[in-house]
Amino acid sequence: GRMTTYFKDQGKRGENAELKEELASSDKIRKRDAVKKVIRDMTLGKDVSGLFTAVVNCMMTPHLEVRKLVYLYLINYAKTQPDLAIMAVNGFVKDCGDPNPLIRALAVRTMGCIRVEKISEYLCEPLRRALKDPDPYVRKTAAICVPKLY
Repeated sequence: GRMTTYFKDQGKRGENAELKEELASSDKIRKRDAVKKVIRDMTLGKDVSGLFTAVVNCMMTPHLEVRKLVYLYLINYAKTQPDLAIMAVNGFVKDCGDPNPLIRALAVRTMGCIRVEKISEYLCEPLRRALKDPDPYVRKTAAICVPKLY
């Protein structure tokens, strides 16, 4: 019994190390596929919280699809890893000023879904700006997030 447990853990650790490498890849396709694998594992109930930093580092990709997945990961782990989630705050704040309204709205919506007290205080200003955004979709998303934060 003990030997089996030992090898089972070894396999898991190897898998995460491999994913960490792929997440850091400069190859966009490899990185995207790695983020997809992390989300797949997370959805299957595997603990991929050890990849938090590696996943957050993928946040600054220009690809909307990858950003959406990273945000999904953040929403899932922010409650259990609030100190690490704070690392992502700068990314959200930056994304709130992105030229693309879809990215601005995505950032605002995600911030509204992360219910971590330490983070909420950082979100008031970006949310205030989003409420005055030139794009109606961003304003609507911000309006929906206001009650979530207060």
